Amino acid sequence: MKLAERDFIVGGHKIGTIPFYTEIDPVLQAYEPGVRVLPAAFFYERGGRFELIKRHEPGEYALMPNGGFEIAAEGGSRRYYDLDQVIVHPAEVKHRQALDLMERKEEKDERARVRDQEYKSRPKVEGGRRGRPAIDPSIKAQREADKAQRAEKSGGKRGRPKSEFTAPKTPKTPTGGTRGRRPLDQATRDARAREAVARTTKSGGKRGRPKRG
Repeated sequence: MKLAERDFIVGGHKIGTIPFYTEIDPVLQAYEPGVRVLPAAFFYERGGRFELIKRHEPGEYALMPNGGFEIAAEGGSRRYYDLDQVIVHPAEVKHRQALDLMERKEEKDERARVRDQEYKSRPKVEGGRRGRPAIDPSIKAQREADKAQRAEKSGGKRGRPKSEFTAPKTPKTPTGGTRGRRPLDQATRDARAREAVARTTKSGGKRGRPKRG
């Protein structure tokens, strides 16, 4: 649904415009007497109540050959509108698009003007990034000096500089074992070898658990 205007011509002269609706959603078409309606001329007006008395199709009513609406206004008065000048009030059917459109254009323009004025009145920050205030010159100079000192100490290398007071590491003494274990003495190795020979003799060279004797 959209709101548009056409020229109001009297005696060949334009004396104003007439608001009307275009692309009316079927749920906003007014047919039932007594339903709350909204004439296009009052679309942006707050308050007020209009009810449909009768909808006249083209050719039904001599005073409205092209058809139209007979509307009851507050105070008991009657008004007449063309078929494209009246819709069911959007609040009756909760038509969100029409309800959003009903906000006054002047109010929207005013809110936009206030937002623009607030944005322009913000103090500008020179030299800062992402809205941060600029760094004090003395603090900035100190930071640059500290950075140069770190670069000189590290020789231009990145990462943590080597400590000047680190004690030299003591080399580990090789143990001769595997995975840090101590090597077996000769007597233990001989005993294990004899046990292995005995197991092989008993099992006949077969692997696995031997048969019980």
